[in-house]
Amino acid sequence: MTGATWWAALSGGVDSAVAALLAQREGRRVAGVTLRFLDGDEQVREARRVADALEIEHRVIDVRERFASEVIGPFIDAYVAGLTPNPCVGCNETMKFGALLDWVREEGGAGVVTGHYARVEQTLRGPRISRALDEAKDQSYFLYRLDPGLLGRIELPLGRLAKAEVRAEASRAGLPVAEHPESQDVCFLDGRSAGEYVCAHRAAACRPGDVVDLSGRPIGTHRGICHYTVGQRKGLPGGEGPLYVVRVDAEQNVIVAGPPEACEGTHVDVHDAIWHGDPADDVTVKVRARMPAVRARVVRSAGGLAIDFESPVCAAPGQAAVCYAGDVVVGGGTIAKGSTG
Repeated sequence: MTGATWWAALSGGVDSAVAALLAQREGRRVAGVTLRFLDGDEQVREARRVADALEIEHRVIDVRERFASEVIGPFIDAYVAGLTPNPCVGCNETMKFGALLDWVREEGGAGVVTGHYARVEQTLRGPRISRALDEAKDQSYFLYRLDPGLLGRIELPLGRLAKAEVRAEASRAGLPVAEHPESQDVCFLDGRSAGEYVCAHRAAACRPGDVVDLSGRPIGTHRGICHYTVGQRKGLPGGEGPLYVVRVDAEQNVIVAGPPEACEGTHVDVHDAIWHGDPADDVTVKVRARMPAVRARVVRSAGGLAIDFESPVCAAPGQAAVCYAGDVVVGGGTIAKGSTG
């Protein structure tokens, strides 16, 4: 093996382990590194087992304080404000490809290898994040904020594989995490719902209040705004037909409920936006990670995007709106409060 070291971000799971294995097979000099986000040693132990099986060096970087302030804190604040944040987007930008790449640069490393299901594709404008071939596992939505200038130092070996192929690779290589169960949860929730987590840290978000209909008439009570998100049906009072959360009013501590069509609209305003593509009238946009992309027209402004969809979507303020040209991520931002219609 020759050249500078590629540092494989080992989380203790099968995806990151196979990503490191595949990079090693390509003849790269690979070492393992684990970002320690939370208290407890299980993740570090599992990552070290993987590193031992691959016979590579393993380091641990303690980022607990920064993770708490830059990921967990904003997550809680957003829920208290009646928003539905996506902490994985911020974590990827600031921690997994922020703090980690900074550390790798200081170490003189070549770059970072991760187990994300996405691809780095070469376009006429340079490298861009693109959808994984396994649509069910695609994580490009969560990576939309990555600076294209960093992509030459990022390897995503799983972008062309299906999950079954990844497990098969791990089994053939005898990796100790080959049969580890898959987790879809936000890591710091530790099995709790977002609402339960926020309540444990910020009592103000857990005050009961009114559920009102579209005219403002009280029709029931809620158990705290942190338990609700736009488009949600569960936990609302009964009525003549199914009711869904239409709006979360944090100032008044009120949940507005209505029929499913009241949650939907064809316009969304986005703030804190980025754009990596050409002027684009013909893009598709996702407003949630696990939903089909919808064709839309995007108009850019300073720091923002105005998105008009060809068909209605249910967009929750605080979530990301991610724009694609074909399979390539060209931009996105955070859905603004009160901007949908």
